[in-house]
Amino acid sequence: MFRSAPVLPPMRLVSGPTLRAISLCGALLLSACATPTSAPLYQQFGGVEALKVITDRTMDRVSTDPRTRRTFDGVKMSTLKDSVAAYVCQVADGPCQYEGETMANSHADLGITGSEFDLMVTMLRDEINRAGAPQAAKNELLKRLAPTRRDIVKP
Repeated sequence: MFRSAPVLPPMRLVSGPTLRAISLCGALLLSACATPTSAPLYQQFGGVEALKVITDRTMDRVSTDPRTRRTFDGVKMSTLKDSVAAYVCQVADGPCQYEGETMANSHADLGITGSEFDLMVTMLRDEINRAGAPQAAKNELLKRLAPTRRDIVKP
């Protein structure tokens, strides 16, 4: 014995304002699912303290490496570490307020070479990796910091 399928009422096409409203709602729902709101960059690293650990470790390495330590002779490292941490935190959209000199002014007389700058970037990248930060966050932070090269490196 076969049963016949239930008969559905004929479908009405929707048009005009109703169709636009349905389309808009659908688009909003899809976009909300496709692009989740991401946390501010500094939070992607684990917050202010996690960024400070990364920058402190980087400064410890760069200030003791024979290839770069000349730049740090006579520098009070605790003050410099706090300043670098605040700068990076601010660049990463954190709540920190960097109150130091511009990058150009603070590095004007140091004669930092391109290879010294690149070495510091490598050490920073290593410390970010050591901290287990997401790849996308690392790339974004390095991208934001990259323009400082022209202010820091002197030919």
